Amino acid sequence: MQITEAVLEGCRRHERAAQAGLYRLCYPTLMRVALRYAPNADDAADILNRGFFKVFTKIDQFTGSGSNFGGWIRRIIVNEALDFIKANPAFKKHDALEAATEPGEMPASEREEAVENILHLLKQLPLMTATVFNLFALEGYSHQEISAQLGITETHSKWRLHSARQQLQGLLRQTTAL
Repeated sequence: MQITEAVLEGCRRHERAAQAGLYRLCYPTLMRVALRYAPNADDAADILNRGFFKVFTKIDQFTGSGSNFGGWIRRIIVNEALDFIKANPAFKKHDALEAATEPGEMPASEREEAVENILHLLKQLPLMTATVFNLFALEGYSHQEISAQLGITETHSKWRLHSARQQLQGLLRQTTAL
C-alpha cells in the first residue's frame, strides 16, 4: 500500500475526497486482514469500518510518511479485530485439542489455492485459537505481545498456537481425503 503525502494531508484536513480515496486504496488489503479474524464478511466489514473511523479521527497522531502508513493502519485494523473478538462470548470458550500429524510438503504451483483453503479452514477453528494463530503466524506478533493484547499468559498463547497447528493439520488431512 503506497499512500501519497497529498492523500494523508487531505485526510488530516478532513477532506471527504481524500478520505474516500484512502478507503478505496486500502480496502482490499485491509479487508483480507479483517476476514482472517472475523467469522463472516459482514463482521469483517464492521471491523474495517470501525477501524477506518479510528484512522480518520486519529490521523493527526500519525507522524510518519506515506511509506510507513500501511503498517500504522494495519495495526489499527488488527487492534479493532481483537476488540471485536474480545467482545464475543465465544472468546472465553476453551476447546479441546485434536490429535494431528505433520502435513506433507505442498507443491509451489498449488500455493495460492492452499492459502485460500487455509483461510477457509481458519474459520473452522475456535475463535481464540484462530486469533492466536493469526497474530503469531500471519501478523508476526510474539507470544509476549499476544498475551498482552488478549489478556492471556504466554504459555496459553503458545498452547493455542500449538492447538491451531494441530487442528489445521487435521482439517487439511480431512479435506485431502475427500
